[in-house]
This record gives sequence, C-alpha cells and structure tokens, in this order.
Amino acid sequence: MSSITKESFKAGDFIFFEGDIEAHFFIIESGEVSIFMKDKKGQKIEVARLKDGETFGEFALIDKGARSASAQAVTPVKAMKISSEGYEMMLNELPLWASSMLRSFSSRLKQMNTNMKELRAKQP
Repeated sequence: MSSITKESFKAGDFIFFEGDIEAHFFIIESGEVSIFMKDKKGQKIEVARLKDGETFGEFALIDKGARSASAQAVTPVKAMKISSEGYEMMLNELPLWASSMLRSFSSRLKQMNTNMKELRAKQP
C-alpha cells in the first residue's frame, strides 16, 4: 500500500466519523471540508471549515487515538491521503522537538473539543 494516495469525494460524502480508529490524514488539494462533532443531544457542532492546502485528520494519527471529530465534504473534494508510514517519513524530516510539540498541540485541542461538547450539552 502506498503511503500517499489521491482520494476524491462528492459533496455530502463522509470522509470519516468521530470515534473511528484510522492511521491517516488528509491534505486538501481542492474543495471544502466541514469538521464537526455531535454533542450529547446529537446536535452537530461545526469545529472548522477547511479549504485548499489545509490538513485534517492528523490528531488521531499523532496520538494514535480515535478520531475526535467527523469530516464531511461540503463541495467536491480532491485530497491527498497520507498514511501513518507517510507521516513518519515526513516527521523524520523534522527535528525531534517538532514531533513532541505536535503531540502536545493535538492533546490540547482534543481537550478543547471535549470541553466544547460539555458546554454545549449544558445549554438549554
């Protein structure tokens, strides 16, 4: 399996779901992707709207945990899918401190996502 592949999604396609265990991330070549979570009541909370050149899905790859949010194509999307092997090759090009910083960043953002969900659940 190649460490970097091209993927295409139609508008409305789900790219992955919160809670999925997967070891890859995406770089958007063209299109728009919505990153969202659902609160305890099942209400959709959009966390980000991403466009060309932006990345998503890297949190689960960095900390080897479950996806912290879902991703859905808003428009037709073309993206590069980078496997964990491709990610490791990219990290090998960075100093050790950069890798550590990314793991810490991922952890803080996941906690922020959890806090947002809890706040939303408390709202009437």
